[in-house]
Amino acid sequence: MASLKGRAFIAYLLVCVLWGSTYLFIRIGVAELPPVLFAGIRFFAAGLILAGIAVALGQTLPTGARAWRDLAATGVLLLVTGNAVVVWAEQFVASGPTSVYVATMPLWAALIAALLPGAEGRLGWRVVVGLLLG
Repeated sequence: MASLKGRAFIAYLLVCVLWGSTYLFIRIGVAELPPVLFAGIRFFAAGLILAGIAVALGQTLPTGARAWRDLAATGVLLLVTGNAVVVWAEQFVASGPTSVYVATMPLWAALIAALLPGAEGRLGWRVVVGLLLG
């Protein structure tokens, strides 16, 4: 049990350090490279690392055109419409405010979802408490 708690604590520290330094390193990166190139290199390297970890753990990589099409669509939607825009914006906005803006995304998603037609009850007290705690 103690080793599990220790491993969880180390994992937590890694998440804090890696995620917390993301916007600082993006700011440094876009000072040296064009934003889209920097983001592309970063995401490509992350994909290779994660694929390597998956293979090392005995996972099989997706096969077939449909699986890769779905993965490509997800990647474009998440990386281009989300992260690449943040990387581009860090040319003009400091890393501190950028991290705060990105952290407000769940609030915006909940508010927009509540305003959509047929969204009655989506922004209940549990959602509000979760957003405030998170």
